[in-house]
Amino acid sequence: MKIATFRFGELEIPEENVIEFPKGLIGFEQFKQFVLLERRDSEPFRWLQSLEDPDLAFVVVNPVIFFKYYKIEVHYKELEDIQVSTLDRTQIFTVITIPDDISRMSANLLGPLVINLDNNCGKQIVLSNSTYTTRHYLLDELNKGARELAGKHSLAVQI
Repeated sequence: MKIATFRFGELEIPEENVIEFPKGLIGFEQFKQFVLLERRDSEPFRWLQSLEDPDLAFVVVNPVIFFKYYKIEVHYKELEDIQVSTLDRTQIFTVITIPDDISRMSANLLGPLVINLDNNCGKQIVLSNSTYTTRHYLLDELNKGARELAGKHSLAVQI
């Protein structure tokens, strides 16, 4: 199927790659069909492109790439509508906000996207009883990880 996108022009997308979000995304409930687009020049980020609005696309990422201890606790009752009974057959993404000052790029860890890989249905959930917020800064996390790594494998003296 052909889709129109603002950022990438017209694209040919296999119909089996369409992801249905029955309830839409928070704040965008009217948009139900999306496709994940990946580009080598923007890895590890992907684009969650709306099929219903060429101008609507979200930058998303697998949160574990930046937040290695990220885990979600969810009651499976919350995921019944996308037929998830175990997270083993799901893929988790977080929506990324990219402001003018790219050093303040952040991930919404409180509202992850859960995609059922067996039926291509997705849902954005809001984690309850969580310490996560809607704004976790990616570069801060990368710098923290680099400091941890340098501390383990370095002869440098921290001053």
